Amino acid sequence: VIFSSKAHISSSSPSTLIFFLLCLSFGVLFVKMAELCGGNVSDVAASKNTVGVTVASSRGNIYDCKMRPLVNCDTVLKAAIKPCEESLSSIRVIVPESEIPSVYSTLSQGKIAVCASNAVFDEKNIKTAKTVVRYGENSLAPHITGYIDGDGNGVSGIEKCYNDILLSYSGTLKARCGAAASGKLLEGAEITFLKDGYMSAGGVELTVDRDIQKLCESALGKFGIDSGAVVVLDSATSEIRAMASTPTFDRNAPEKSLNDSSSPFLNRAITPYSVGSVFKAVVACAALENGIPTSYSIVCNGKYDLNGEISFGCFKKTGHGNMNMYSAMAESCNPYFISLALKTGKENICAMGENLGLGQKIELADGWETKSGIMPSADSLMSEADLCNLAFGQGKLLASPLQMSAVYAAVANNGVYRAPSLMKAVTDETGKEIKRAELPVPRRVMSVDTAKTATELLRETVVSGSGKRAETEYFDAAGKTATAQSGWFDENGNEVTHSWFCGFFPYDSPRYVITVFKENGAGGALDCAPVFKYIADGIKR
Repeated sequence: VIFSSKAHISSSSPSTLIFFLLCLSFGVLFVKMAELCGGNVSDVAASKNTVGVTVASSRGNIYDCKMRPLVNCDTVLKAAIKPCEESLSSIRVIVPESEIPSVYSTLSQGKIAVCASNAVFDEKNIKTAKTVVRYGENSLAPHITGYIDGDGNGVSGIEKCYNDILLSYSGTLKARCGAAASGKLLEGAEITFLKDGYMSAGGVELTVDRDIQKLCESALGKFGIDSGAVVVLDSATSEIRAMASTPTFDRNAPEKSLNDSSSPFLNRAITPYSVGSVFKAVVACAALENGIPTSYSIVCNGKYDLNGEISFGCFKKTGHGNMNMYSAMAESCNPYFISLALKTGKENICAMGENLGLGQKIELADGWETKSGIMPSADSLMSEADLCNLAFGQGKLLASPLQMSAVYAAVANNGVYRAPSLMKAVTDETGKEIKRAELPVPRRVMSVDTAKTATELLRETVVSGSGKRAETEYFDAAGKTATAQSGWFDENGNEVTHSWFCGFFPYDSPRYVITVFKENGAGGALDCAPVFKYIADGIKR
């Protein structure tokens, strides 16, 4: 009827036109009212106006090599409480005693209160949700993952190196409720939760194996290593399966450790130290590569006299007697390795150490390189005495547990060296890999025959020598102990020694390389070899 009157309207008086427009307006208003009456007026209002409060926030995840989280491993139940009589009567059931005053204060202001919850609730005015804790009791590898500051930015470790990626997968969990235009919560409106990217699966994937990392961290505590480190590598790829350092720090309150004299922020797994006799494997490889047979022998009488001027002692004061390369490695005879080093030549030994990555930085992640340590050059060894010290891993030589792990991995891997790696991939919000890291380029540093013979030498150390305590229940193992002079002295003037064990298993087909290190130790055989066994047995289980 309206459309058929169009011609008539155009010729009518202004009053008629106004009347028509008013009728049209009332018609539109009537339709809208009908729509509202078809539903609940307060519900429609709530859909237009809501008040929200953040319950929790999240940041991109850090995963192990099997896509299991190393952070965000723990959950806490949180409650969102609407101010009304019904919720007030339940507060003491829900809210921890310490948070009750704060919750009452928020509710008295007519606002939604968010707090930890003692119980699960799913009611109109009270709802609970599981929220993640970034650094909880089950989070691992603090020296690898690092930590974030109060603004949610990475300060150290992977958190810092990949801060932009991890931030890009940040999200929030909010509680919201319908409200009037004034902002006052509507009496009949229900609390709901809204996820905005909360707990996205996006993040970074590391080469670390969560189970092995946890085993190594527990081993440090179990065996009383209060200052030291453990490293586990895949012997074929040198991928880092675990890298544990102690003491650690509280990632939720790092400021508490700033003035701690035990240096808990120091990652001892990548810190260079005096290495002692675990370097003898390098000397043996250099000798074998240059044609010196394992039958090469000397008589150890408890010391090595260099040109009648300097005397280097053996730990066995009475001497070992006749020694060849097998027995000397097993018994860790310093005079034998001094003689072997002098015969091999400093150029060959230093070249072997350099080819095995000593004295070189390791790139763990974008922008994160380890300290290089010191691998003395042949030119820097000014005298035969300098070479004698290097023969049993002393002098200027400094290397980290990670670097020494890579040395032994090259032996286990038939003479092929590959720098250790930590990064595996970047994942998208669904957890799918979108960018995979490439393994460092491998290079041959010794012949297969040399590597196999060196493996036999290290096996002899575990079978009959100083490494007996490293023999595992399930496999044959190979490795070397060390007790290194540190150049540090305690308050009584006694020099501090560091304990080492570097080894791999299974002997006949190596799968893992393990290095155990302890500051201020009694010796590698006592301090570290049993830890190697514990970890190797744990990996098997």
